[in-house]
Amino acid sequence: MESTQGLPLEVRLSAYLDGQLPQAEVDEINAILARDDQARGVYEKLKLGSEFGARAFDRMLQEPIPLDLVRNIKDAGKNEDEPPKLGIAAIPVAATPAPRRSAFWPQALAASLVLFLAGGAAGYLISEQKQTSFQVASTQFAPVRTWLDDIADYHRIYSRQTRHLVELPASDKDHLVEWLSASTGVTFAVPDLTAQKLTFEGARLLVAGGKPTAQLLYRDAENEIFAICFLKSDPVEGKTELAESMRNDIGLISWQKGNASFVVVGPSADPDLERIAETVSASI
Repeated sequence: MESTQGLPLEVRLSAYLDGQLPQAEVDEINAILARDDQARGVYEKLKLGSEFGARAFDRMLQEPIPLDLVRNIKDAGKNEDEPPKLGIAAIPVAATPAPRRSAFWPQALAASLVLFLAGGAAGYLISEQKQTSFQVASTQFAPVRTWLDDIADYHRIYSRQTRHLVELPASDKDHLVEWLSASTGVTFAVPDLTAQKLTFEGARLLVAGGKPTAQLLYRDAENEIFAICFLKSDPVEGKTELAESMRNDIGLISWQKGNASFVVVGPSADPDLERIAETVSASI
């Protein structure tokens, strides 16, 4: 066992993995791995690469040998073992050259070792590439979060409030309309939903999708909270169709009208949620 003192850490860790270090250096590497997170990361990658290379080499050994290669090996053995035919003259035994040892197997062994080492290096590089690819893929294929996701999160929190359900109460209706219109850039009127047995409680100003968003809050006879939320968006002609979606136990029915996007939020199990959204879309 040769010392690796003074060599790069990757070389020392590779020798450590192969069990080629004296005990004193093994203890030293153990101490480094115990305290150095970066060294542990390099060690894990080298270990992964070594395991990958070993598996690849094992699979290669299990592959059937091509028949052409077998025939070539046999023919090479015959040609080397048989003395050359130089006519009918007898050749003295002492003058017959000793059969040369076939160079195939040493070359095959050397090639196998090269493949094994290359497999280890390839495994290390592949592990690096897979880790980077996984990070990129995680970023690329992560679900895109919309303003409706923010609204659902807000509703889940504020619908549980009692004393602090709203920022401005319904009694200050004129002021909250002026405030929210100026804050969001959306002109609106507070819908009267008494026919739907909903009582207007007041309003809040939120941030959804990175934009100021108004939230009008209503309560039904069973103390369930419903909300109308809207923000300024890219303008559309007329009004889009109502689109229903869910976030666990929260139902959302959204649409666009002019330069604004709207959504009615409430319990997903409520059978009247769509009817409420139709009333709001016609009156807001």
